[in-house]
Amino acid sequence: MKSMHSKKKNFALDLIYQSLQLFACVLCTETHKNVFSQSKHFIALPTYNLIGTIAFLSILTYPQKAFPQEMIYVDFIESFNEIPSTNNTSLPIINKSNRLKSTFSISFKIEHDNNVPDSVVKCLAVSSDIWRSCLNMNSNHAINLQLAWEDLPHDEDVKISVLYVKDPYSQDYIPASLFHSLRPDTPNEGTCDAKITINKNVEWDCGYNIENNIGVRNLNYVMLRSIAIALGYGTSLSLSNLSTGAIVKFPFSQGHSLFDNLLISDNGIQLKDLTNTGRTQNSEIIKFSTGVYGEVHINGICNGNDSISKYKMYTPESYEKNKSLIYLDNEQSLMHYSLDKTTKKFQIDSITANVLNKIGWDVVLPTNYFKIIGNNIPESGVTSAYTPHTFYIEGDGKNNLSNAKWYFYLPSINGNEILEKSAEGCLSFNIDAISEPDNFAINVNGDIYGRIIFTGMLNGKTIYSQYNVTLELKPSISDVKIVKRKNDGFDSYNAVCKVDYKGADYLYVTLEEEYGSTLRSQFVREPYLAHFVCSDIASPYYAWIDITVENQYGRDVYTIELPPFNNQENQSHNASDSINNAFEDNVFSEIRIYNKNGNYLKTISNLSEIQSLPPGMYVLEYYKENEIVKITKLIK
Repeated sequence: MKSMHSKKKNFALDLIYQSLQLFACVLCTETHKNVFSQSKHFIALPTYNLIGTIAFLSILTYPQKAFPQEMIYVDFIESFNEIPSTNNTSLPIINKSNRLKSTFSISFKIEHDNNVPDSVVKCLAVSSDIWRSCLNMNSNHAINLQLAWEDLPHDEDVKISVLYVKDPYSQDYIPASLFHSLRPDTPNEGTCDAKITINKNVEWDCGYNIENNIGVRNLNYVMLRSIAIALGYGTSLSLSNLSTGAIVKFPFSQGHSLFDNLLISDNGIQLKDLTNTGRTQNSEIIKFSTGVYGEVHINGICNGNDSISKYKMYTPESYEKNKSLIYLDNEQSLMHYSLDKTTKKFQIDSITANVLNKIGWDVVLPTNYFKIIGNNIPESGVTSAYTPHTFYIEGDGKNNLSNAKWYFYLPSINGNEILEKSAEGCLSFNIDAISEPDNFAINVNGDIYGRIIFTGMLNGKTIYSQYNVTLELKPSISDVKIVKRKNDGFDSYNAVCKVDYKGADYLYVTLEEEYGSTLRSQFVREPYLAHFVCSDIASPYYAWIDITVENQYGRDVYTIELPPFNNQENQSHNASDSINNAFEDNVFSEIRIYNKNGNYLKTISNLSEIQSLPPGMYVLEYYKENEIVKITKLIK
């Protein structure tokens, strides 16, 4: 890890907008926990004993003051082990209904260079979605992640460049993702919260099945870790090469990161009390980083059944570049120091989340806060987009609320929010079914994320509550790619398929051959991007592959027609060859339709007439004058 360039920028910290009717500021105190309610969400100050807590409060108390703000990028490097070094256990992606929460959410804005492969972009989208409800915060700041696909040194697989912002009062450095989440009205034009650079020269597995491609670097696994680092995980200490030699030092001229402030050794020494000593090595930093002062842990985080050993930092006897004090010495954690090719962890464990909540991502609400309840909607907030829903406010003294207002926001395709509906003067709120889902941004799960806001007044104070609703849609298949691979010595081939889809967790695939006696089928249980093979297809004849995705709201079927395969070379077969797109080929005069038993039904001349067919399986014969030019199968 090494520090990058720093720069100055003026932030006008005017966070209190009295002119806005929707939002107001409330400062609450509850047993050493400060809560700041403003601008669409509660802001929680870190609850541990840090100078930074006072700094947060002082900044928010004097919002009209502008001052030069120092920012610095710090680089972290992720590298997979060539040989497995631990007994790490792979973990599959948790179903969204079990990982999403209506009460907490963070969101991400992903920007990428034009040369980044689609599968890599999707991988970051999946990883950021897994992080959505893992932290105790409702942030309306879209964390800006820049994704790059570049050459990196052979021993570097991923580089994460994290922007840190200096607090002018405490002199500590806050990750920009947290800084702007706590201060959403602070301008941050021209900067990203973090940049993730992927080494394009190594082999990557972009899949989401923990049993596939064992021994290949999994991108989703390392993306989850990279996002944790972008959120502020890991010490800022790094090995820096100076003209006087390599030394372990802080990248900041003064101050420490919020993560640095959490680290304490067994003999009571805290990393925040250590500083750089110019261009020479501070021996105390080395002793702290290599365990001479005892094991190093996250300070003040253990409670209940938690053991301090779960939060033990990695401190080998010799300082290890890009690992020491950045990761935990705990195999159960996503942020374990060993990154193995044979392991795929697709879950955020409570230990990792607890550490990030400790540095400031924990939103502390007053005990008498008001909460929005969705009628007949689970705590996850996941429900149907095709039916109307009712929400109501709950909390002590709700009948004394005045000036009640409701707002329902949905994301537009261009990334902005749309106020879909509002109401006032009541304690309940209805939203309508979504009639045109394509008018809104659909996430990687095939759903629409919405926000419901309630504001009101109670005893002269502003009440604010937010509910995160996930509106489910029927599934869809967005892309199918097939490669035909000849079976040497046989008159047959294999069809190797890759399917990009959303809204379901698995595919159902059937293969029918023109003169085959059976219908072969298989389930493919790989979410988001599925891979499968249809084997031993007879080369001289037509074949059809039906790919079906289905959920409780409907299904989508993609039918691929495979013409006779007579070439000796392998062939790629893209979605343009599918029956779904065959309808665009207007090289026919009529279409004769038969049912699955071969009985003639009718002849049509316009493709729009196909839409009137009832659900079922059909054979379509395309004629040009009196000659058959194509035969396809249709499943509705």
